[in-house]
Amino acid sequence: MTGGESAPRLALRALEKRYGSQRALAGVSLALAGGTIHGLLGENGAGKSTLVRIVAGALAPDGGTMAIDGESVPFGGARAARAAGIGVVFQHFALVGALSVAENLFLGRPEAQARVITPARLAAEARDLAERHGIAIGDPAARVDTLPVGAQARVEILRALSARVRILLLDEPTAVLTPGEIAELFTILRRLRAEGVLVVLITHKLGEALDVCDTVTVMRAGRVVATLPADGASPASLATLMVGGIEDAIPGADAAEPASAAPGRASALALRDVCTRPGVGRVALDHITLDVAAGEICGVAGVDGNGQDELAAALYGLLPRAGEVRVGATAVASADVGAAQRAGLALIPGDRRRDGLALRLAIWENVLLSQPLLARATHRGLLDVDEARRDATELAREYRVVYQDVDQPIGDLSGGNQQRVVIGRALATTPAALIAVNPTRGLDIGASAQVHATLRRIAATGTAVLLVSTDLDELHTLCARLFVLYRGALRGPVERGEGARLAALMAGIAS
Repeated sequence: MTGGESAPRLALRALEKRYGSQRALAGVSLALAGGTIHGLLGENGAGKSTLVRIVAGALAPDGGTMAIDGESVPFGGARAARAAGIGVVFQHFALVGALSVAENLFLGRPEAQARVITPARLAAEARDLAERHGIAIGDPAARVDTLPVGAQARVEILRALSARVRILLLDEPTAVLTPGEIAELFTILRRLRAEGVLVVLITHKLGEALDVCDTVTVMRAGRVVATLPADGASPASLATLMVGGIEDAIPGADAAEPASAAPGRASALALRDVCTRPGVGRVALDHITLDVAAGEICGVAGVDGNGQDELAAALYGLLPRAGEVRVGATAVASADVGAAQRAGLALIPGDRRRDGLALRLAIWENVLLSQPLLARATHRGLLDVDEARRDATELAREYRVVYQDVDQPIGDLSGGNQQRVVIGRALATTPAALIAVNPTRGLDIGASAQVHATLRRIAATGTAVLLVSTDLDELHTLCARLFVLYRGALRGPVERGEGARLAALMAGIAS
């Protein structure tokens, strides 16, 4: 260094990573300063998460070097990365569900292992840590697997901050947070920046990147396309760099009207007094009654943890319920997934890895995790594997899944490509009714635009779509009617333009 220049906090040079013939990183070089917030943007499969996993020690590169504050750092695993002052929040949380919040916060920390700690003391230290960083965690003794996904995200972020970090890597941390929680997170990130920490933020939300980041890097196909100041950039210019100028992928460019049912169309999905029992970590549904007409996209808003997962599970037969569910003229029995599928009901679950995929099975095997698709490839009681592979290949082509071979484990695909398989499987037989829970969570702008176009397309063919989402922009874009789920009760409808009432219903301060 000359002229008094200081070394960058993080310097990556010529990083390479291959998966067979697929080049996930192709000579990526970056130099990022401390005391800055740096956005990492790109479509699903662009290489962002691979880059973060390498820096965090979770993945070994095939080539390249890394230096922190001018000192070479070997790629030595997660423990070595933590020792170097690197904290990370992965897109798919690395929490242990059977342990408490407090136990997860200090799991694997050397100072916690070197002394005897009672549960009460551990809980007290967890509260102190949460207060210090301004992150609400609720009951430190609560099991993590009983928490809604937004609360789990806060625990994961706080765990990354539990050690002194010089570099904080966040992979889509806002995907499951409410607007208020996102604002609180950005306050924390700005405070860390003022303390000299380098924050690297992966996000698909271009407005967020421009709001909180000092600089941004755009990646495409494993390469760095551009690094530029956030000041002066626009969502349109970043989208052009990310997806090559696909106009309909730019937020706000889609001027299509929300999908409403044609006058006189019959109800395709009917709920009458649908109730579920409360349970550990489970919200009870409270006498939900709703009709969704054929060809309509009907939206359900709400903060995570207010019964969205329970509603989808109860309708699809994954959770026992009282009350009546009908798809067209067919009554769907409680707790019977097969009956729901035979009636023409399809589901895009909110957590694709937990509820939608068998990660160790091949892509084609995951495509068969649908009774109609399994039946299509089965003849006289025998599965035609070649036909199943052909069907999976066709689905992957139609939904633009990036993969090597349909025999590879689906867990090897990026999150966006996994979601494409889940959506393609749900829509392969043109269902009479579709429940879609946060279908674009974690997807880039191009993939989100494709999902929105797909939902409109199937609604135009007569499918009734119940869109359950925490993304208000998504709901306003797609839905003619909008309801709010709060503590298991359905409220509304909310008319377009009633933003204040919508926010009040979501907060439980209006009826």
